[in-house]
Amino acid sequence: MKSSIRNALIIGGVLLSLAGSMQALAQSTERPTGPDYQLFLIGDELVLCGSLAWQECFDTDWLDPETMRTERYVNLVGEQVKHLLDDSNWPSHRRTVRDDVKDAIAIIYERLNIDVVTERTFHEEFTRRVTRHLYDSLSEREWNMIIDHLELPAPVGKPNVAQIKMLKVRAKEEILRTFLAEADKVRGAENRSTRIAVAAAGARDPFTTVEPYLNALEGLGAEVQWLPIDAAVNRAQRTKQCDNLVELREQELHTWRRAEVFPELHHHQVEFCKTPLAGPKMVDWADAVLIVGEDPGLVRKAFLDPMSQPTDLMTSIALKMRANRLIVAATADAMNAMTSKAMVAGGMSAEALRSGAVAGEAPSANCDRDESCPRSMNVDSTAYHPLGGLGLLPLATLDSRFSDLGRHGRLLRVAAANKVPLAVGVDRRTALPVNVLTGRFKVVGERGVFIGEAAQETDQAVAATFHYLVGRSQGRFTTDSIADVQFAEHDGVVAEAPTTRFLNNRGMVDSMRLLCQGRDSVNLIENEFRLLVVADDNSQRQKAGGECQVTNARVGLSWQPERW
Repeated sequence: MKSSIRNALIIGGVLLSLAGSMQALAQSTERPTGPDYQLFLIGDELVLCGSLAWQECFDTDWLDPETMRTERYVNLVGEQVKHLLDDSNWPSHRRTVRDDVKDAIAIIYERLNIDVVTERTFHEEFTRRVTRHLYDSLSEREWNMIIDHLELPAPVGKPNVAQIKMLKVRAKEEILRTFLAEADKVRGAENRSTRIAVAAAGARDPFTTVEPYLNALEGLGAEVQWLPIDAAVNRAQRTKQCDNLVELREQELHTWRRAEVFPELHHHQVEFCKTPLAGPKMVDWADAVLIVGEDPGLVRKAFLDPMSQPTDLMTSIALKMRANRLIVAATADAMNAMTSKAMVAGGMSAEALRSGAVAGEAPSANCDRDESCPRSMNVDSTAYHPLGGLGLLPLATLDSRFSDLGRHGRLLRVAAANKVPLAVGVDRRTALPVNVLTGRFKVVGERGVFIGEAAQETDQAVAATFHYLVGRSQGRFTTDSIADVQFAEHDGVVAEAPTTRFLNNRGMVDSMRLLCQGRDSVNLIENEFRLLVVADDNSQRQKAGGECQVTNARVGLSWQPERW
């Protein structure tokens, strides 16, 4: 209890100091030593070109099945199938589905006449006509449970190799190299490699997720270690159950049999769990911490306790970052958890506009299929955590993969419901490095960053002043706005065909190009929803990279069922 109170006081002091410093130091002419940006908000899931993700590579001639792990394999017979079908894995109302899964595996086995197949082949066979109806009735949790139970152990000595130079999306390499360049400034004049600790704290299956990041950063010249913290480890450390990690992973992460698939990594994680100072020591060793994954709720559970107080590991990260001796980067929806404001946990813009935002855990994908959605929520409900995330950015509510998935409605709804002055959405293929001491920021990558101010709501609408900046632009956050904006100046081609669909697509950004062609407003309708963008004499506009950069424009989104 004393430790929890001490941590709360420490982290609270850090966050207050961060908030105060961003105003005071922004006016200082002295240049601080160390990195220019301590926080990297990466809006992409950053899937890397790797031997298990060769679809992300523009060339696959380098793949070598003899030395690399190029496939995940599943076993269609034996004890693994028996354990999968055990009653303990299937609630009573899903036992009929369980029996259908048993039949489906038997059908696939008879069709292929082979015990072991690749996960890719298993998926293709399961989604064929005979069993497609069953696949469509499974929740994401149930499908993951099937694959986890059937998966064979990862082959020893055959890593999941990443190839940064083979990436189809070149912006990913630019983002990683920019991140490493900042981390390199932490070590200063020390004659050593840059040190990166990678935590897959936002991933359902951290073991599978972390390896390509370790491999890729090593390939770029860094010294890399796995920081094996996740929601299960945090709970195990707090409750002194490190020997029960297998069971806790099922409960906290919904992963199964990881100790059998990755025995060495499991053993390493258990040893880490039993050594409470291992995490802070690794932070002390590191120049940067990279947090990856797509579940901000899991990130919270990895670094905070159930009372939203920071662990010793989280406290060490916050203090070292505040001292300008550590960079923290987070990818995709794990990025959402970097805020101290209300944290977007999940949901869709259409449902946010229709029903508002709900304080609570985000519904799991396809929760409607197995009747596991939280009470009064559906699979698309927008959820948020009112106490925020890890608190490393004290200014704004955050959202990732932003314009590409039309997340304006859900972000502004959460910001308005919690009276958060700033809302920041980072697009795919884009990163937002932020100096949390001065408020300075820049945009890196191919797409852009949306910044909403003073979001307001009614029962069926949200509205805000907004800015949209693209790669190579920069500026400074103030308490409730941005200042000192410098637009990017470069030419480019947008590869995607334009669309007017804005609820879960790029319609808003695509249509905003009209603002740089002399128009002062854009009015879009999609089903029962309307989007209105308005610029006036106070708005600044400039083309760059095939997009339209804008400051001080206004956006409104509404649900208008009475019109239909």
